Amino acid sequence: MKPNLKSILTAAGVAAALLASSAVFADKWNMPTRSTERNYFTRNIVQFAEEVKKGTEGKVDIAVHPADALIKQPEVKRGIQTGQIQIGEFLMSLHSNEAAIFGVDSVPFLASNAAESANLLKVTRPLLDERLKKQGLRLLFVVPWPANSFYAGKEIKSTADFKGVKFRAFNPVTGRLAELMGAVPVTVQQAEVPQAFSTNVIQAMITSPATGVDTQAWDFVKYFYEVKAMAPWNIVVVNERVFSALDQKSRDAMLAASKAAEERGWKLQAEETGKLIETLKSKGMQIRQPSPELMAELKKIGDQLIAEWSKAAGEDGPKVLDQYRKLN
Repeated sequence: MKPNLKSILTAAGVAAALLASSAVFADKWNMPTRSTERNYFTRNIVQFAEEVKKGTEGKVDIAVHPADALIKQPEVKRGIQTGQIQIGEFLMSLHSNEAAIFGVDSVPFLASNAAESANLLKVTRPLLDERLKKQGLRLLFVVPWPANSFYAGKEIKSTADFKGVKFRAFNPVTGRLAELMGAVPVTVQQAEVPQAFSTNVIQAMITSPATGVDTQAWDFVKYFYEVKAMAPWNIVVVNERVFSALDQKSRDAMLAASKAAEERGWKLQAEETGKLIETLKSKGMQIRQPSPELMAELKKIGDQLIAEWSKAAGEDGPKVLDQYRKLN
């Protein structure tokens, strides 16, 4: 018996629907990123997405969603774990309360320059890979922020000048830093900084020149003190189950694009930092070097925070610090 036209069209429709469904679930990936389109992190990720699409011959098409437009930063990691999204970028130290290793990059004065930061990543990467793997995640690449420094509306000569100041904290360790300086820590994520300043929720912060430019800090504060406390990492992770479902050629292409993105990101950090500070200066901010008194006090606080991190990390803490210090 010959199939009639109606049955043929029905079968074709079902096949098309299945094909479309397969394409949506297998190929179209959503990727939230932390920063605006102009930030070097996002520009790097857009290039990464393009290279993945080309390398997988269109089998993986990543839609990049900048500046917390899709999911707020604290929820990105969980969103990838649960499969709500396939891939994402987030500030690793947001999750340092979950595991101390996630905050190693943000401990003030542990790694203050690019070479030290690279050595720290070399030592800790196996631990990060292991921890994330247990959570169903794969670490693809790591890119550092420019060294974090102080933004304030008044002159800062010593930590005493922070007493009672409402100080932006973006992770647990910056909250602890604020406490040890006598400031009042207030948790504010990057996208919320302008509103927090304009409503007097915060009066000062420690962050990178990149965030300062992204949030137009010159509208709210006058001084930038280049203390270079730490250079936190943004990490890009993918759901391991989703990644493993790809064919071998596509997996290899994504790993190759990840390697290129990490190398490119570290170069961009080095190239962009000076330009970003010049932008702050051109907008009227006063770029200051910290006083010897301030730096001595901060280094003392840094030693305390390093010791606290090591204790929180358990057996891994002393091992990481020992291996790291041997490289520097």
